[in-house]
Amino acid sequence: MERIKYWVGYFVLLAMLMASCVAPTSPEPATIEGGSQPSAVEPSSGTQPQEGPAAIVVGRGANDPKSIDPQRAVDARDSELSTQLFPGLVVPNVETNELMPGVAESWEISEDGRVFTFHIIPEIPWVRYNPATDQVEVVKDETGKPRYLTAQDFVYGFRRALDPNTASPAAYILAPYIVGGEDFNAGSGSAEDLGVKAVDEYTFQVTAPEKLGYTLGIYGIINAKATPQWAIEESGDAWTEPQNINTYGPFALKAWEHENNMIMVKNPFWPGSSGIAQAKLDQVTFRFIDAATALSEFEAGNLDATQIPSDQVVRIQADPILGPQLKIVPGQCTQAWGFNTTKAPFDNVHIRRAFNYAVDRETLVTDVLAGGQIPAVFFTPPSLAFAPSALDEYANIGATFYDPEKAKEELALGLQELGLTSADQLPGITVEYGTSTELTAVAQALQAMWKETLGVEVTLSQIDVKVYWGKQETDAGQIFRAGWCPDYNDANNFLRDVYRSDSIYNYGKWSNPQFDALVDQSRVETDPATRLSLYIEAEKLLNIEDAGTMTLYYPVVPTVTKSNVVRTYSVTGVDYYWEWELTQ
Repeated sequence: MERIKYWVGYFVLLAMLMASCVAPTSPEPATIEGGSQPSAVEPSSGTQPQEGPAAIVVGRGANDPKSIDPQRAVDARDSELSTQLFPGLVVPNVETNELMPGVAESWEISEDGRVFTFHIIPEIPWVRYNPATDQVEVVKDETGKPRYLTAQDFVYGFRRALDPNTASPAAYILAPYIVGGEDFNAGSGSAEDLGVKAVDEYTFQVTAPEKLGYTLGIYGIINAKATPQWAIEESGDAWTEPQNINTYGPFALKAWEHENNMIMVKNPFWPGSSGIAQAKLDQVTFRFIDAATALSEFEAGNLDATQIPSDQVVRIQADPILGPQLKIVPGQCTQAWGFNTTKAPFDNVHIRRAFNYAVDRETLVTDVLAGGQIPAVFFTPPSLAFAPSALDEYANIGATFYDPEKAKEELALGLQELGLTSADQLPGITVEYGTSTELTAVAQALQAMWKETLGVEVTLSQIDVKVYWGKQETDAGQIFRAGWCPDYNDANNFLRDVYRSDSIYNYGKWSNPQFDALVDQSRVETDPATRLSLYIEAEKLLNIEDAGTMTLYYPVVPTVTKSNVVRTYSVTGVDYYWEWELTQ
């Protein structure tokens, strides 16, 4: 992974980071009278067009997404799927992170840096796929007029994102960046007091409480999207089902076979913007299968692209056919395993340090995972703005952190404080994690390392993914998988948003007033060098001195893609399928 210093990288965003059937939405959609549908974008230079419909099938993780409702979407896959249907005001370039226009063709920021005025592309129609005609059609209102994407749709979407009744998982990100947002989200303010308004039909304005360098990107995050009030009021929680959903992006939802697949088709009415092109593909089928199954399906010719298990990278690289189809992309996520600091013995700092020093991260990524992962100790990955791990002096800390003697010293100190004479007297320790093959390999490696260095036997508990994440929110285990992917491109998202003592994602309940003060100060610090130095202190406190978590490595994304697919390779965890195309 390229180590880049982002001291002035404020204006870059990551779009990250996280139903049932009812009657069709009323009124029925229809095509625009007298209008013609835009033609498809011509393939890029040097390629030949595909004969017939340009359709691909991709593997996109096991089980249904948590939600494609923008205001209830949670993770990177949710964001990817919903973004094809509901793109934001601004979008990051998936390969460079450069902030680009989305549905806003332009914007202005006031001199005090607090008022953002977005100019929405006029007359973008809301659409829905009609199975009776096998066409994407424009939705009309009660008077028979086409419904266009307006500033009021964004007012509704932003208000809905912050409404406590919505329970948006990403509300905590958006709320601090809108006047009145935190009060409203906490249930003590009103929607009318929010700093969002429709200046006119296609001009949307947001007012922030304070000036921060990365605020612009916040207004394009996972839940900061326009949503169709009429469809939601008509269909309730089932509004995202194919027969009810209204969308406006470059793709429309055609079908959704729950727990199996989702099919999106090109929206010919999407006009295109400088950041979001008209789709070159006619159809994308997303199959909800795990990475191991997806690789088998790819090798059988049933998938056009998929992420693969990291433990298969060496085999694929050596394969004369599959090798050229493999690409390993540096990611922007972090793999960490957390300690529940409210549960013995990890309510003791020395025990946490002992377990942390006993992990050989270099061996873990080289010999166990063998997929190009980067050993890590600092939680914020080096590709993020203001990440201390991007500095040369900390770039290799993950490979050199392993220290068996320190681990034993800390264990002895912990046992002494607990009034114990040997590690055998520690309470039973269970490690909880999800069902992927990579997590299983990591858990087994950690189990062996702790046994060898500390003489401590831990029990492994593999939990179904859906059950697992619900459990972390209410009752995280003693040790649990606790990775993170970015919602926006700033170290604030990895440190303050996750590990401040009052964060809803601080599943281990770690609390340190000094850390809270550091991340609070760094969030508003305007001098880049000072801000970075504050984050260095915060990272050391979180990961080393207090061992509030156990950062292990920065994942990479190994993917295989058929040679006739021209595509982008995202470093954000979110792919834009409107940029993909097929050749003969």
